[in-house]
Amino acid sequence: MPLPAIELHGHRGARGLWPENTIPGFRGAIGIGVTAIEMDVALTQDGVAILSHDPILDPLITRGPDGAWIAAPGGLIRDLSYVEASGFDVGRIRPGSAQEAAFPDQAGLDGVRLPMLSDVVALDPAVRLAVELKTFPDHPERTVPPDEMVDAVLAVLDHQDALSRTRIISFDWRVLSYLRRVRPGLDLGYLTDAETRAADRLWWDGASADDCGGSIPRLIASRGGRVWGPDFRDLTEADVAEAHDLGIVVNPWTVNEAEDMARLLDWGVGALTTDYPDRARAVMAAKGIALA
Repeated sequence: MPLPAIELHGHRGARGLWPENTIPGFRGAIGIGVTAIEMDVALTQDGVAILSHDPILDPLITRGPDGAWIAAPGGLIRDLSYVEASGFDVGRIRPGSAQEAAFPDQAGLDGVRLPMLSDVVALDPAVRLAVELKTFPDHPERTVPPDEMVDAVLAVLDHQDALSRTRIISFDWRVLSYLRRVRPGLDLGYLTDAETRAADRLWWDGASADDCGGSIPRLIASRGGRVWGPDFRDLTEADVAEAHDLGIVVNPWTVNEAEDMARLLDWGVGALTTDYPDRARAVMAAKGIALA
């Protein structure tokens, strides 16, 4: 009997192969064949939704208009206008850095800018979008408040009629609670890792897995959630089984090695998020698993 089809999400596009959160990376992931492209959103000072994993300009991937690598720490994106933010080049990893060693196959490109969310949404109407909203309850000064971030992103997705193919995901569950209030029925993903579990009432909008006997799947189900995005290193086969019993899709991140992909597929996860969608497609093909 063939195994069920799964969703494949290209993490920050395909970070192992192309610069992260960039148009070339998203185009590359779409060319390989993914269900969704995953991206991270930040808001500029003038309210433009752009893509950046961090709330600051990352010194490991950012060069200034003069071509020189920026100094650490990078400035907050919320303090830059869109015109200012778009003047930086994020097409290469800083030479000699640990990040360069971690992603030796990533193409180095020049003239690559932080894209607007609207530009990425427009790339391919057939591809789904996994849009991570980056707010920080432990450092609220780094970004706009969650409701302001949500409203700005919804405005883009509404204008481009893209909500029906979008899953909004976040570690900050205040984002998801607000979305459930203002737009019930949207596709939402509850992200977790060891750091946020350790401070869960802060990150999870006052909730804790301890309220549900230590079970994160049960906690997500109690909040009306249907998608759980755990760090794959924290996940057990029993967690996946429990989530399935509750009707929750498990979408672990960021799964880059073929042996880990194979194990998680054998456990029955419903989705994988990876920096290497090419590797995942090969593992899926070997197991006869189709792309959802």
